[in-house]
This record gives sequence, C-alpha cells and structure tokens, in this order.
Amino acid sequence: MKNIIINISYLLVVVAAVAYMPFQQYAPYLMVVGGAVLFVSHFAEKYDGNNIRLKRIYFIRHLIGLLYGLSAYFMFQHKNYWVICLMLSALLELYTVWVISKETK
Repeated sequence: MKNIIINISYLLVVVAAVAYMPFQQYAPYLMVVGGAVLFVSHFAEKYDGNNIRLKRIYFIRHLIGLLYGLSAYFMFQHKNYWVICLMLSALLELYTVWVISKETK
C-alpha cells in the first residue's frame, strides 16, 4: 500500500510539471500534494546500519524531499526556479536509487 501511494505521488509531481504551462492555477496544488507525500516518505526512511555510503545516500534522500517542497513553493510564486529544483531532485533520486540497489546486493 505504501508503494502505491508513493508511486501516485511521483505521478502527481510529473503531471504537475507537465500541466504547469496550460493550467498554472492548478498545477502547484498537484505539486504540493505529490511533493508533501514524497517529503514525508523520504524523511520517514532511516538507515541504522554501519555503511557510511548508505548513510550519506539516505541524507541525500532527505535533501531530495526538501527540493520537492522547494519546487512546489517556486511553482506557487510563478518563478521558473521550480524547474531547476525538480531537475536536481530527479537526478539525485536516480543516483540514490542506483547506489542503494548496488549497495544492497
């Protein structure tokens, strides 16, 4: 159930990014909902092991949650900085998923 909610929130973030130009009044709300769920889910993740690399990766995932919130804020301000924040969060998300899958093998 948790994975379904997280996948829906990723979908909301993507829909908000695509729908920003034609629907500027509605897209920030989609970004807030999706970003808030991702923010909470990233901060709920904890790593209690001894692997320093994974500790750093989970810290980066906390920063990714903040970037989702920051992109929603910039969307409400109608500034294009939200694109930079969203792109950074997406690239960091790809990197962290890759490293976590590599380290847990």
